[in-house]
Amino acid sequence: MNHKDDSFVCASEWTMNEANVACRHLGFELGAEYYQATSSIKESALNPLNCLQISCRGLETSLAECHIEMKSRDSDEGLVSLQCHENLRACSDEEFHCVNKKCISLNKTCDGINDCGDLSDELCCRECRENSFHCRSNICIPNKSVCNKEIDCLTGEDEAGATCAGKKEGAENDSMDKERKMIKTLLPQVHCGVRNHTLTRRKRIVGGEIAGKGEFPWQVAIKDTSNEGSAVYCGGVYIGGCWVLTAAHCVRANRVHLYRVWVGMLNTIVYDKETDTFKLNQVIIHENYNASTYENDIALLELKGSGNGECSLEDNSIPACVPWSEYMFKTGDTCKVSGWGLEKGYTKQFILKWGNVNLFNNCSELYPGRFFKKMACAGTYDGSTDSCKGDSGGPLVCFDAENVAYVWGIVSWGENCGEAGHPGVYTQVASYYDWISHYVTRGLISRYNI
Repeated sequence: MNHKDDSFVCASEWTMNEANVACRHLGFELGAEYYQATSSIKESALNPLNCLQISCRGLETSLAECHIEMKSRDSDEGLVSLQCHENLRACSDEEFHCVNKKCISLNKTCDGINDCGDLSDELCCRECRENSFHCRSNICIPNKSVCNKEIDCLTGEDEAGATCAGKKEGAENDSMDKERKMIKTLLPQVHCGVRNHTLTRRKRIVGGEIAGKGEFPWQVAIKDTSNEGSAVYCGGVYIGGCWVLTAAHCVRANRVHLYRVWVGMLNTIVYDKETDTFKLNQVIIHENYNASTYENDIALLELKGSGNGECSLEDNSIPACVPWSEYMFKTGDTCKVSGWGLEKGYTKQFILKWGNVNLFNNCSELYPGRFFKKMACAGTYDGSTDSCKGDSGGPLVCFDAENVAYVWGIVSWGENCGEAGHPGVYTQVASYYDWISHYVTRGLISRYNI
């Protein structure tokens, strides 16, 4: 394959990832049919000493997006020859039907190589073949992508300390894209979801534990000053800048002047000099919020900053990260819910409490006709830990492989606090990433603040 001045592509380390990108580069949307190493190109037509080594992830649309470098060619090294996919055909029983209607061999699924070109052969994998790594989101990635200082799994387990502890250094100086990784290290990263305080795991908000200082630095309390005593009636979660997420049913846009957001508070009736109070600039309720069904039960609060418009929350608060994918966490994962809501028996509580809950599968059967898309549910199988009235708007937080916290849900509604068979229902925040970033700006909540 020519590359302008009669340069050719080395066959070593070339996979279907690169072949698919090369064919898309040439205008074939379905990518490659197959590729092979060849030595049939006349020696006079090429520089016998060098060839181009190309490394792609497989989802690029052009070779220009891949890492390309010139390398000395081994005397016996072949050059790449490929056949692009031109005609669609029916897949046989021995083939995998890609989402893009391409057919590949069944033994090429779940091997870490993007043979389909749309990654459909590496999705929904309960396990992976040899020489590939299984991400918690059931995606397979190549072993060479593990512990290369670049996150490929959604929740980062391919770069987690436990995964990389036994892996030797030194294998990354071959064909990895050093330039891309170097640029990422220079970008200012958003520091969200990382606490100074480490939570211990406890078996056992209803049935929860009392939170300590700094354990939930993203938790905020919302008060309405028109109510006598100005009690906490809803929670919220700080996501960075001057922005807080809460439930739509907690706020009204025409009462913006009455709301106060308390940051760094644990006890609602004991004065704490480290607690900050903020007025609001605006309340943004999701335009499709349905008060009857609690669909799209999400709202943004913009805190009123100082004269220069900034909000000084750094001393008492750390933002929770906003998840960008609905596949980052899954059924059975243990997450944490926190708030000042009612206890079992509907007794008031004044101290921030938290509890471990498990993510449940689709709760349509438990709440027929009332559980909709973009909702999530979580609880314990015996009902011992649950969110309750007054926890509304507060965070359900899940942690990735590096213990970084993501606000997975916002407390929305439920039935019979703390009873088995009635898990709490939450607004699934990942479903609203685009909506949030429209107001907050994507740069504030993306991993790399660009």
